[in-house]
Amino acid sequence: MDAERTIVAVASPPGGSARGIVRTSGRNAWAHVRAALEDDGGLPARPRRGVLVARLAFPGIPVIVACMPGPASATGEDCVEIHAPGNPVLLERIVDAVVAASGGGARRAHPGEFSARAVLAGAARLADAERVARAIAAETDAELEAARTLEGDAAAREAAGDADALASMLALVEAGIDFTDQEDVVAIARDDLERRIGLLRARIRTRLDSAAGSGRATAAPRIVLAGAPNAGKSSLFNALLGRRRAVESPARGTTRDALEEAVVFPCGLHAVLVDVPGLEEATEALDVRMQARTADALRRADVVAWCEEGPGTAGAPSTHLHGAVIVHVRTKCDDGLPVAPGRGGALATSARTGHGLDVLRCALAEAAARTAPKGSAAARLGSARAELLAEAERALADAIAERAPELVAANLRIALDRLGEVAGAIPPDDVLGRLFARFCIGK
Repeated sequence: MDAERTIVAVASPPGGSARGIVRTSGRNAWAHVRAALEDDGGLPARPRRGVLVARLAFPGIPVIVACMPGPASATGEDCVEIHAPGNPVLLERIVDAVVAASGGGARRAHPGEFSARAVLAGAARLADAERVARAIAAETDAELEAARTLEGDAAAREAAGDADALASMLALVEAGIDFTDQEDVVAIARDDLERRIGLLRARIRTRLDSAAGSGRATAAPRIVLAGAPNAGKSSLFNALLGRRRAVESPARGTTRDALEEAVVFPCGLHAVLVDVPGLEEATEALDVRMQARTADALRRADVVAWCEEGPGTAGAPSTHLHGAVIVHVRTKCDDGLPVAPGRGGALATSARTGHGLDVLRCALAEAAARTAPKGSAAARLGSARAELLAEAERALADAIAERAPELVAANLRIALDRLGEVAGAIPPDDVLGRLFARFCIGK
């Protein structure tokens, strides 16, 4: 990570607004921002904490500039924000102007780089960065609330206690290596060492299992409406949402991309409802891309509502399904008559009359409640702390497998380093990279 140059990015949400923010961070942040402003001699040479009013060197639009000198800033470095009218084109031009005026001293920020600099400077904990990452990835109100309440202090305290116990074990192993010629130094017995390591591994595995369960609990299940083209999926999608979100047409192939919307089903279940293009053999380049979107959505699905136009013979679900719970649905049952027996227990529905929609909602909620959500962005996010704990547990397993004391000690050192990182030390670059690569630019 290039930490020498000042980084610049739009930090406000996409789209137009009354006010937008361009954020900079770096040792010379103020100098680069000042170079992009009109200066009649009133701008200070050095950054002072506070807010001032200035004008952009182009096209003379007044802006508010907030100066936050480091280390008492969000990133631990000098931070300067330009608050301007929230026109996306204008904000991007401000970023370009700051970069151009810097003479190579500033560049556009990478995803997550502001948060990464905060962690590296000690201005934020890794748990704080994880909280930001989960908020970015949240797809429902439940996931956003889980991100707000994410707490890493307990994990850090537990890891610190384990690190102390492991340091004592390592000291005994190394004593047995370095002082074998001294009679008054007794190395730890192999049986005792294995017992202690086994207890430590069990504690770590318990925390890993708990973290995995927490991740599943905060992830919204994904419910995909799938079937052949023109099976009434989009109409059913709109009916379940209660508003027109997808284009409805009797023509085949109207849906050309996967549409996702957060919904609340009976019993307060939060889920992500997905409408996908109909499954059929792809012949054109556009068809191939459409089918790829459908296949990807089905791979990530927790529940698939398999839609077929009724009446007719029930078909088999797609082979693209990957362990999802299947709910068979008959669409376009506008006459309100129940589906005849022998059709796989399909639920009769009508998007036009509303027939069967309440029953379908309950069936989808029941199916989703039985699954361990796998497709949510928050679920895929994972945890840098969990990755470190897993690496520590693997190192402890390797230590037990080794017989040579030197190799045992080497693996114990690896485990101790990882536990130390969980307890608050800065993780290695690869762990940071995996975490911050999931961020958006400007955070």
